[in-house]
Amino acid sequence: MAETPSNTAPSNMMPIVVVCGLLIAGFLMLTLLSSGARDRQLNMSQIGFGALGPWLIAQDIPARQSHPRLSPRLDALSLRILPIFDMNLATDGLDPETRADRIKDYDQRDLDLSVFHDKLMELESVVLFPKWRGALIETGIAHEQALVPADLYSNLARQLGLEGLQVLRGGAEFATQTLWDSFEVSLFHAQRFDISTLPKQCRTSLRFGRDALIITCALEDADHPVHFVADPDLMNNHGMVASDNSAFTAGYITNLINESKHPVYIDNSPNLLTATAESQERQDYERGSDEMSRFFMYPFSLFWAVLMIVLAVLFWRGSRRFGPVQSYGPAPRELSKRAAIAAKARLLRLSGNDGHMVSDFVRLQLQDLGARSFGGALGQGNEARFIALLARRDPDLAQEFSAVTDVLINDGADMAPQVLDRHLAIYQTLLKKVVQHYEPV
Repeated sequence: MAETPSNTAPSNMMPIVVVCGLLIAGFLMLTLLSSGARDRQLNMSQIGFGALGPWLIAQDIPARQSHPRLSPRLDALSLRILPIFDMNLATDGLDPETRADRIKDYDQRDLDLSVFHDKLMELESVVLFPKWRGALIETGIAHEQALVPADLYSNLARQLGLEGLQVLRGGAEFATQTLWDSFEVSLFHAQRFDISTLPKQCRTSLRFGRDALIITCALEDADHPVHFVADPDLMNNHGMVASDNSAFTAGYITNLINESKHPVYIDNSPNLLTATAESQERQDYERGSDEMSRFFMYPFSLFWAVLMIVLAVLFWRGSRRFGPVQSYGPAPRELSKRAAIAAKARLLRLSGNDGHMVSDFVRLQLQDLGARSFGGALGQGNEARFIALLARRDPDLAQEFSAVTDVLINDGADMAPQVLDRHLAIYQTLLKKVVQHYEPV
């Protein structure tokens, strides 16, 4: 018994190792380097603000969405709209790993407290309080259990400089009120500020029933106010489709910008992206590793991850499933002829007609010998010419070979299996002599 070489197993395992490595690298890039995908999903979700910008532009109000690669100048902006999705700005939340964690999550976008205060100091802002947990995104149901726990707002209010402010929330129904005598605003589980708990630096800008929907507060060391909206459903994706919420939002923002031609900045980024006025002096910039790392951040990370996975699939198909590339020597015509013979032989074997199969095989082989000796297409004339050529070279061999081929071609179909095998063995022996000694090269 032949021994298997010792290096066979490692060589066979190498493609599997490469495929597994590429797949692992691809999935790691999808999960670890695609944090921007979660942020984009939040903007497009029910509680996101992806529809606010296009809506304002449709109402002839200039607006632009924040982008991690763009830094708009402050003097080119009129107002910042800043939604909050973090109930504790002093700590960093953990990314949810399972669907159950995403349902319970109420920190969909971490926002640092210092960054938040810098944003307020830069530009007049409309800050929208958080309301919903991740359950609304995952289930699509605005259930009471999908709301942020009410006891968390006191800590958030203190971090925002609104010490003592309390948030009130209505029941599982739409609370509707006409504002400015023309806009009917509807809010589900309506969220308001308790007027009796307003800090001294704040005043009510818009009432909703006996409570405040929007308050305006003064900032120290700033010449502009900040506006806090108690219920984000007034401006988010799913809230704007209710009643006249979207029309009221457009009118409210129009009043705030006071005919300014600069766009409203919808700030969906946890980072401080805005820039001060550009200096007229020449500035030198150095490109370091941070510039290269951008090519591996979202959304570029999706490209690299998919590339890894595609390479793994192609490598597996090429090395394991189909094997190495094979070259075919025979001409296409010969390949098709052999395929036809093989198909017919299979049918004859299935039907039990071995004699017919042998007869056709010997006839085609004899025609092939004639074609290879004299050229041209296969035909009956080449068989006789080949036997005549063989007779001139070796009369005895020609006589024996001609006799056995005649018997197999003419009588092979009627022979008993034992007789057929005996004549076929004789034919193979004579054919070997013919090919080795007398076939033309």
